[in-house]
Order: sequence, then C-alpha cells, then structure tokens
Amino acid sequence: MAVIKNLIIKYVIPPIGMLIIYLLGITYRKEVVGGESELSLITRGLNPIYALWHGRLFYMTFLYRWKGIFALVSPSTDGEIIARTIRLFGIRTIRGSSYKGGSKAFRELIRVVRDKGPVFITVDGSRGPVFKVQKGLLHLAKISNMPVLPVTYGAEKALVFKSWDRFIIPHPFTRVVVIYGEPVYVSRDCSEDEIEEKRVELEERLVEMTERADHYFK
Repeated sequence: MAVIKNLIIKYVIPPIGMLIIYLLGITYRKEVVGGESELSLITRGLNPIYALWHGRLFYMTFLYRWKGIFALVSPSTDGEIIARTIRLFGIRTIRGSSYKGGSKAFRELIRVVRDKGPVFITVDGSRGPVFKVQKGLLHLAKISNMPVLPVTYGAEKALVFKSWDRFIIPHPFTRVVVIYGEPVYVSRDCSEDEIEEKRVELEERLVEMTERADHYFK
C-alpha cells in the first residue's frame, strides 16, 4: 500500500492538480493593483523575494508559470505534491522549512535570489499560524540585500477551505484581483530588534492587502 500511495503522490495527483489549476486559470478575469512596485524592482535588476500567504498559492502558480521563478516548498508529503505540481508550470523548487532542512534551504535561497532569479516564499510557513509572518524571510532579505515584495490576491467568488491556511480557489470565470504592496527593505546592518519591526511591518501590510483583496469586488 505504501508503494501505491507513493506512486499516486508522485505521478497521479500532480498532473491532475496542474490540469485543474490551468483550466481554471485561463477562465479568470484578472485585475492588477500596485503592479508598478514589481515593475520598478525588475527594471532595476533586483530579484524580488515575493512574500505571500500559504492559502494564496493557487492562482499565483498559474500567474507566474514559465517565468523562471523559484519557490520554497516544505519537505513534507503535502509539500511533495505541491512541488511536483508547480514544477509542471516551470516553477523551480527549493525544499526545506523551519521544521526540516531549514539551514540547507536557507543557504540555497541566498544563492538563488542573489544570482538566479526571484523567489516565492509563503511567509506563514507550511504549518502556520495563519497570517503570521515568520522571521526567516527578513533574514534572507538582509543577507541577500534583495527587497521583499508582498503580494496577494482575492476573488469575486471563491471556495474557501476549512484548512489552517484558509486556502482559496476562485470559482471558474470569476474576477480575480492581484495586489502588490510597497517593497520592504532590510539593510545589512539591521539589528534583531529592527528585523522584528520589519517583520511586523510586513505582516500588517500583507494582512491589510489581503483584506482589501477579499473585499475588492464587494
């Protein structure tokens, strides 16, 4: 049974998930708010460290398909499914979390964001608590000298799961709004107290953006 389960996780669920994300994604009517924040960083040759909630992964996977982006994904079983699914969209993965493989993943993240390209990080981690930013992202920004760009999305109509992350899947043919916030910069001489202030700033900004996205079409 374990072998069958492993085969299903690796070879059955990911392509089905990819197909669902793609078929739904092409039906959405997208609006973008604050896109100039992202454009400004890219035109200056900076690799954004995209900060988003775990529950807002669904549409972001579709939106950033085949754009050379990386993503930090948990080494858990759920993370294996997510990693194999998003790879089918050309998103390269770095496996690790604060619970397992964290140090190795952090070193790889530094190398990637400095030299290879932008990175997606779910700032409330792989286990939550929901809508609480973990501090590791700010340390990555400090060491790599790259900006943190908060991003979220909301939908006019969506299915909201009763999971810890309140994962949302927009309904077919609905309107979706993607909101980018102002970047958060962390200087290399930031103290731990200042990093905590940046963490709170980012958390408050993402919470406000998500609240705005969820009521955008109301």
